[in-house]
Amino acid sequence: MASSYELPHFRVEQFKVDRPYQRRDKDLSNAGKTREEGHGTRLREKLSLAFSAARGGQNGYFADDISESPQAWYLEVELDANSPVPDLNWKTQNIRLSALRILDDGSTLGALYVPHDAMDFLELKLQEYSEERTDSGKPKNDAKFSSVESFSLGDIQTLWTDSRPFPEALASILWWECWCVSSKADQVRRIASNLKLRVSENSLTFPDTEVVLIYANTLEISILIANADGVEELRKANDSPYFFTRLTSREKSEWTTDLASRLIPPRPESPAICVLDHGINHAHPLIEPALAAEDCQAIRSEWGVFDHHGHGTNMAGVALYGDLTYALAENRVINLSAKLESIKFLPPVGWNRNDPSSYGFITQSAVSLAETKAPFRNRVFCMAVSNQDVSGERPTTWSSAIDQICSGSMTGDIGENGEYGPRRLFIVSAGNIPDSTNPEDVADLQDFPIEDPAQSWNALAVGGFTDKTDIQDQPGYEGWSVVAGAGDHSPYSRASIDWEHSLTPIKPEIVFEAGNKAVSPDATQIISGVPALSILTTGKDFTHRPFEEFWATSSSTAQAAGMAAAIMAEYPQMWPETVRALMIHSAQWTPVMTEKLRKNKSKVQRIALARHFGYGVPLLSRALASAQNDLALIAETNIQPFKRDLNEKGREIGGPHFKEVHYYNLPWPKAELERLENRTVRLKITLSYFIEPSPGEMGQVNPARYQSFGLRFDLKKKSETEAAFRHRINKLDSLEEKPPQTEPDNRWIFGPKSISAGSVHCDVWIGPAIELASRDKIAISPVSGWWRYRPHLGKSNMQTRYSLIVSISSDEEDVDLYTEIANIIMSTVDTEISIDPNQSLR
Repeated sequence: MASSYELPHFRVEQFKVDRPYQRRDKDLSNAGKTREEGHGTRLREKLSLAFSAARGGQNGYFADDISESPQAWYLEVELDANSPVPDLNWKTQNIRLSALRILDDGSTLGALYVPHDAMDFLELKLQEYSEERTDSGKPKNDAKFSSVESFSLGDIQTLWTDSRPFPEALASILWWECWCVSSKADQVRRIASNLKLRVSENSLTFPDTEVVLIYANTLEISILIANADGVEELRKANDSPYFFTRLTSREKSEWTTDLASRLIPPRPESPAICVLDHGINHAHPLIEPALAAEDCQAIRSEWGVFDHHGHGTNMAGVALYGDLTYALAENRVINLSAKLESIKFLPPVGWNRNDPSSYGFITQSAVSLAETKAPFRNRVFCMAVSNQDVSGERPTTWSSAIDQICSGSMTGDIGENGEYGPRRLFIVSAGNIPDSTNPEDVADLQDFPIEDPAQSWNALAVGGFTDKTDIQDQPGYEGWSVVAGAGDHSPYSRASIDWEHSLTPIKPEIVFEAGNKAVSPDATQIISGVPALSILTTGKDFTHRPFEEFWATSSSTAQAAGMAAAIMAEYPQMWPETVRALMIHSAQWTPVMTEKLRKNKSKVQRIALARHFGYGVPLLSRALASAQNDLALIAETNIQPFKRDLNEKGREIGGPHFKEVHYYNLPWPKAELERLENRTVRLKITLSYFIEPSPGEMGQVNPARYQSFGLRFDLKKKSETEAAFRHRINKLDSLEEKPPQTEPDNRWIFGPKSISAGSVHCDVWIGPAIELASRDKIAISPVSGWWRYRPHLGKSNMQTRYSLIVSISSDEEDVDLYTEIANIIMSTVDTEISIDPNQSLR
């Protein structure tokens, strides 16, 4: 049955109860494993060899007249693949671990900075590990050294964490990202200047880390590293942004004038879709009503604001209209609900780049340009650009800068009292598989991982599916077929199936139409950009080519931005976290996707499929409203994940610990669910929040060190009492007697472990209605992040916020889940909550 989505969603903040919280399961993030006898002795031998090589003068670039600190060395440390990353930092000795990266075999390599005058200290600590025992019988310093496999003397390559190859030729000159300890960044700049190296004025600042951009060859950067004690890792600063290039275009059509005459411009208060691209031709008749000339800007004024390439104008048309084919063919008036903004942040062809193209800083500058021009405008940012050939498996400056944009923690965002700036919704493309006429070249999706910066935790990454399968009437393609069937993953769209699933978010989260590719009758050729397998959009040369074919994840990303703006227009007070959650929550898997999920029973197989097509194709009507048989309960609220206790003088004492848990006693259609008995229903839960990123230190390999905090949801089980549910979640709500063991909760599509990474968590429960009838309680609890691990940064008592969406749905016609919940909410009015019984988001 096709549901009629005309009813307001329910708000359920009034059903929330806050309680002090202590996590029941032990935090093992810093726990090591006890190693076999003799492990410490072998480590001492390897450390001794490394120090002997160091004392032998292999750090030949050190110079007393250049350096501002004592001589030091970087040791390369290999860590066990099955153990957590240890804390090998001793701040009093200036010994610190950095530049962590995971190898193909799962082991981790890192760089351990050891000053000359701290060598004896480190040898002593390792001797204690080898020879002494604690009262519990474990080796002393066990948590420090049990995960360590070996030490060896490192070099400049030990600091290299970029996925691109290290520039080994000593004369190779490039812009370097020098990831520095914040307090030592100025020292690195001074020494670089003394070495006559060019230092960019642009930088990015993260917690405890500042990224300084330096132009040097490999020999010069080696000398800098040997004399500056603040550099923790190195990467290539020049990104290579690219997007999909069109091959074909539609000729001039008189339909432009007809459609332009049917447009109603957006209202002054309408939200904006801010497109970060090559610029937009705002004079196009189909774009001009939504894009004012003063809203077209460029990162550098000398670039001009005109679209030199055409991609930005293509994006603008899709963001406003979706597939223009339908708008042109219809005869109805079109009310534009969103404005456009254009920030040109990609240079014109042939522009001589003298500055580092580090797009983290550039993207933040683009955001600031738009907000400075119209500071009170509601907007969604849209960017269909990726860093060519750079996998998004680990955080980068670009992806982390976008996480800062979303969380309101850019430089200049945070106020004098530590309050964060505006939260922002940012939509990015998952990236495209490159063109090849040979089908074998693009046959294996694992060869084409999602590209940087789509791994951003807070941004909404958009991939592609396709319903474009009709090629028979396309002239010149008689006998050809298509790569993907209707409703399947688009052959243009990248996937994240090769990423380590426990450490990385599900990307893409959603998919939109990205078009299809054509295959020759003998299956030896594959062609992109076939008009019948693409969508239609606006072209920059509107006089001769007002319409052009458009495809791949650029098309998908623009469609997603248009949907986000439509939600914002309907609900202007809604948080960006909630808009993101509604888009994901409204998504549905196509029949092809659903069948693949059904055939793959294991959660490992299912999560690999989700990394192709996310949670499916969003439906705007479902995001905006509920139906009798498909309703949504929504909460937007604040939570304080951690706290530090105060003494009688008001000073913080002790370490940070967990602060609170939220319990929701939800209005639940128990009677209707019991009436439905064994008929199948679906429960979907989406929890959305924005983290403040910390990509330095262990943020590359440990999600708990990258995120400022994390949240999780838990649903009461069928046989649990409320007291037993709280006992399971919260150590502070423990019962005197341990409750009986409950039934396994195995009806989730993915399961909690599969969806734990990232800042949005979504899962679907499918089962008999009678089982869901008693599952009316949800807990939202915090997990660790750097706000807790780094109390010296003063974030331990910070409040944050989250959005929660819970929906129940059935495909059957005689189901009314909505009315019972409306009656329950109405009854609360007569007690202590004064709200409209039909309170909605409208």
